[in-house]
Amino acid sequence: MAAAKPTSISRRVAALALPVVLLPSMLWVFRASCARLGHPLGYLLGFGVYWLFWCLLVPTILLGGWRLVCDLFRPFPRLCALSWPTQALLWWPVLFPLTFVFVRRVASAGPAILLVSIALGIVIGVTEEILWRGLFLRLFPRNLWLGLIYPSLMFALWHIAPQSVLPSRMAGGVTAFVAYAFLLGITYGAAARQTGSIAWPTIAHIVHDSLGLGGYVYAAWLTRTLG
Repeated sequence: MAAAKPTSISRRVAALALPVVLLPSMLWVFRASCARLGHPLGYLLGFGVYWLFWCLLVPTILLGGWRLVCDLFRPFPRLCALSWPTQALLWWPVLFPLTFVFVRRVASAGPAILLVSIALGIVIGVTEEILWRGLFLRLFPRNLWLGLIYPSLMFALWHIAPQSVLPSRMAGGVTAFVAYAFLLGITYGAAARQTGSIAWPTIAHIVHDSLGLGGYVYAAWLTRTLG
């Protein structure tokens, strides 16, 4: 990852405090928005607050501008130039949504669901990698605990907020989902450290979430809106 300008202690402290504030605030946002607007609109509004405010605006402020956010995606090495361990880190998670969701449900997914799933994958992959990988790796480039372990743990725990209104149906429920998210955070964080940027972790994250067919969450609403 490209060298950053000297970072003030206050920015680092703010970054460490960020997840502690994010978790309870998003728990309230999801519950309040879904109580007010119902599902799926309230659910989508909760994610909108998360993506725009926490994942984009806050990192932009802490890093010192949008240009430095864009720098998180540089360098962008060729895929064939990446080592096999890095390739494994990037692509092993794809097997889970591919096997347990995409293969089973793609036949019943219409064009609208596929397009929405891809759009959601792009938004989630880009915004979450900026916040949970790029920001912490940039501010704590030589600290394994603060640059990798801590944000991966908080990345996993943040998922409790949306799960509080729409619990996971996977075996093990919310606990299993949070544990899986922690493994994803460690995986993408390690890949980012090895490649020097969040470019490939972002692409891998987009593919992973697109294969999860998140558009099904909005299937009934899409049918009424586009039908």
